[in-house]
Order: sequence, then C-alpha cells, then structure tokens
Amino acid sequence: MRIRTLVWALALVLPTAVVADCLRFADANTINQAFIDGGAGKQVFLCPSRIYRLREPIIFTAADQELATQGYPTGSERAILEVADDFATAIQGDCRRCARTKIKSVIVDGGRKALGRIPPHRESTGLVVIGGNEGQAIQHCSLRDPRGYTAIHVREGDNVDCKNALIENNEIGPVGEEYRPDIDGPDPEIAPLGRPLADGLCIACKNSIVRDNTFIDNTDAAIVVYCSPGSLIHANMIIARSMSAMAGILMVDATPFDGNYKLTTVKGNIIDAQGKIIRVGIGAGPPVLSDDTETYLTGGRVLANGFRGPYMGFGIAAAGLDDWMIKDNWDEATHIGNRSARCFDDPVNPDPIAFVRHPNVKNSELQREFVEEAFEYVVCIEAEHEASSSPIPVFEENPVEETPTTYSTGSEPMDEILEHSQQRMLDAIDALGRRVDILAEAHHPIEDDSPVVVAPLVTETLGDFQNRIDQLENRQHAMLDSATEMRKAIRAWNQQLSNMNEWEYEVLLDVSHKLGIFLRESEKTETDAQVNHAILSRATPGALSAHWNWSWTLVLTAAAVTTLLGYWRLSRRRHRTKMQ
Repeated sequence: MRIRTLVWALALVLPTAVVADCLRFADANTINQAFIDGGAGKQVFLCPSRIYRLREPIIFTAADQELATQGYPTGSERAILEVADDFATAIQGDCRRCARTKIKSVIVDGGRKALGRIPPHRESTGLVVIGGNEGQAIQHCSLRDPRGYTAIHVREGDNVDCKNALIENNEIGPVGEEYRPDIDGPDPEIAPLGRPLADGLCIACKNSIVRDNTFIDNTDAAIVVYCSPGSLIHANMIIARSMSAMAGILMVDATPFDGNYKLTTVKGNIIDAQGKIIRVGIGAGPPVLSDDTETYLTGGRVLANGFRGPYMGFGIAAAGLDDWMIKDNWDEATHIGNRSARCFDDPVNPDPIAFVRHPNVKNSELQREFVEEAFEYVVCIEAEHEASSSPIPVFEENPVEETPTTYSTGSEPMDEILEHSQQRMLDAIDALGRRVDILAEAHHPIEDDSPVVVAPLVTETLGDFQNRIDQLENRQHAMLDSATEMRKAIRAWNQQLSNMNEWEYEVLLDVSHKLGIFLRESEKTETDAQVNHAILSRATPGALSAHWNWSWTLVLTAAAVTTLLGYWRLSRRRHRTKMQ
C-alpha cells in the first residue's frame, strides 16, 4: 500500500519534467540546429511575447516537426519572428522529407516597411513556404508585410503530390502595397522597386482545407487557388479596409493540374469592400485576368458566399468554365468602378454588377441572377469617388465632392470609434438635407419655375445647424489629433521597452559566452542554469511555471521521497509501540 502511495506521489511530480523549455536565446541558426539535431518529430517552442530577429530563414528538415509558441497562445503573447536582413522567406518547409510539419501560434513579420520589396532582378518568394508533402498545417498564426509576392505559398511540389494541407484560424495582412503609377511605372509587374501587389495565400495542394482565416488589406488577392482539386475554401473573412485589392478569391489558373478544379469548393466566405475597392469578389476563369477565352477550367464549386461593403466592383465574374456549380451566393454590396485608362479598348466590359458570366461558360449550373456579357481583364477598373451629403444641398449650385475619411490612428478600436462618430454626423447631415428639401417644397411647388424663396426662419435655422456641424467637425479633428499623439507616445514607449529588452538579451548572451570560456564544464553547466534562472525571472508573469528543468524535478522528487519515507518510518515506529 505504501509503495503504491510512493508511486502515486512520484507520478504527480515527474510530469513537470516533460514540459519542454522554450528557446529564449535563439536565432534562425539555433532553431535550425535544433531541427537538425532533433530529427523527425522535433518540436521547437519559442517563448511567449519574445521577438526573434531572423538573419536567415528557418528551415524544416524532417517529418512531423513543429514550430510554435509555448502554450499555443492566440493573441499578442505569441512569439514574433521578424525578418531583419535582405531575404524574403522567414520559414521554409517544402523539403521532400517535411511531411506533416506544423507552424502554430506565431507572428511572422516580413519587414516590407523597413526593408522594402524584393527588387525585380531577384526571385520573389513567399514569407512562409510549405508544400510538396501531405498533412502540413499553419494554425493560429499572424502573417504580415511579406517582401515577396505572397504571405503563404503552399506549393504543389516537384512531383505535384501535395495533399491534405490545413490553413486554419490565421490572420493575414496587411500584404503588399497599392499600385501607384507615379512610383511603379505603367506596369506593376515590372515596377522598378519590385512588384507592389502581393497575395495573402497561394495554394496548389489537393484535398486541402483553408478555413476560418481573416484576410485584411491583401492588395493582390486574398486567396489564389491553383486548381487544388478536392479542396475546401470555407468560412474565411476577406476585408479591404485601408488598401484596395485586385480580388478576394481567384480561381483563374490552369496550372499545375491542367485546369482540374474537380470538387474544389469555395463556400461560405464573406468578402467585404469596407473601406477600399475590391475589383472582383470571386473570379473564376482565365478571362478575369487575361484575354484567354479558349482555355477551360472544369469541375469547381462556388456556393453560399457573401458580398458586402460600399466599394465592391464585380461580385462574381465567371468565364471559361465547364461543369461548374455557382449557386446560393448573396449580395449586399454597392457595386462601383470605372474603366481604367490602362485597359484595352476591346472588348468594352460591362459596368460592375453582382454576377456576370461570359457567353463561353458551358455545361454549368449558375444561379439565375447572372447577367451574360462578354469581357476580358474584368479587374481593369478603378474606384470612383462618391459625393458625400451636403449640409445645405438646396442652395449649393456646384456641390463639392468629398470622400469620407478613413481613419488610421494605429489603433483599430480608436479608428472604429472615430468612424462611427463620423457616420453618425453624416447621417445627421443627410437627415437635415431631406428636411430642408421638404421645407423648400412647402414654399415652392415643383411645377413653378420661379426662383426658390425660403422663409427667413428656415435660413436662420440652417445657419445654426451649420455652426453646430462646424463645431462637431472641429471636435472630431481634435479627437483624431489626440488619438494620433497618444498612439505615437505608446509606440515610442513600446520601442524603448523593446530596446531595453534587447540590451538585456545581449548582455546576458555576452556573460554566458565569456563564462563558458573560462569555467570548467561542470561549472559551466551550473552557471548556465543560473543565467537561465535569471532570464526566467524576467519573463512574463506566470511564464516561470512553464520552464521546469531536471534540477527542479530532482529537488521535488527528493522532497517527495523524503516526506514519504519519513511518514513510513513514523508509521513503523507507531506500529511497534502498539505491539509492545
């Protein structure tokens, strides 16, 4: 009985020893060496809230390896991998032996803002590159600012045998920059600084799942599906908030599966042109991006997707399709866009509408809302500027067109508060305009051609309202200025904290290195433990419990054994006393 008690007590203590330590002192070389030494199944855990500046890519080397933040957090406490040198790919996992590798709960910053784009004379690559295998996964990650053409590339592999990838619950964006002819020249594909536009996800992998991801401000397309037969693109949110996009989801390429989209299903996604134009929500078929009306794609499904927002171009554009099903999609968007001056003269594409199909679509089941029109390069449109409501529309002969402001204080909650305040003011102005129209019509019948005469009381009231509107606008600008200054101060403070953290990091590394030179191996081990303890004491609250090592385990085990032996001896002594 006492032996069972001892075993039970040890079972409570020993599991703490198997919790893997996170790598607080690490760079790409350290992480890569851990994968090389660990081989198949190796898990590398990064420390929560820690920034890792990469001077070279992290590279998976074997099957079932995993890179993650310890504890698998899903918020700001995730470890940050930051590209800090002249390359584009932060994580590469497309080797032939890299089946079932996983990337979980990390933030990956491509560094485009600091380092710029990949120039046109160099090969542009993705920020995270996987594929060519089965069962790989990227989950609960945040990816932003890739220097190359995409945030995630799931490659088909040299033998086109990629299958069963999982891209789930990630936040992707911002990605790329808007095309500016004054900087990028007449063609963004050959821009002197490198291609400005970039995709969120490019996938060419059979029977894969892309679900529950959020794409914000992906300037080329949020998701590009390269056939990927049998795959499901489901329940993703795609938003254009402060940068325009060429498309939400594209299914326009015949490579690398010879146009085979059999059972590739795009279902239940929401595409929201919230603050900037999305030129086409879902594009299916080559003529969406080209003048190729001869190539056909076969077998795809586009079901129950939704479109909303005031800046949507085309909802769904379908062309060059055979044996497709496009049904149950819904539209709540406002469709805008003018033909760009850079477009070809022929054919003349239709104005943006919710659902448009090319006459060459055949053997397919499309919902009845589709309008048949010939088109090529349907994304070749630019946003038009809608006029905001004027506070006194009756009296302005030449009203000034204005575009509602999109706030960018650096804080999403603050931006939303300011935009909500602005929208309420615009609604009030619109209501006032309608009231003025009613008052004017009461004093001036519509059929009378004489000049408009408005009662003095109405004019005086309009003046009061205009003063109140001016005051509200001044208060709103003051709020914006205050929010911007506050955000700048917070950023400066965060930068100082980061600099201090980096200084501590360098000092501790230097101390550890110098002590390791002069101490004997046994002393070095003890000193490393002390340094690690000092580092852990500076970690975030609650992090210490996740950093058990074998020395602590031995102490706890010894304490448990000593306690149980003492209890056993006391029991034996009492038993002997009773026998006497």
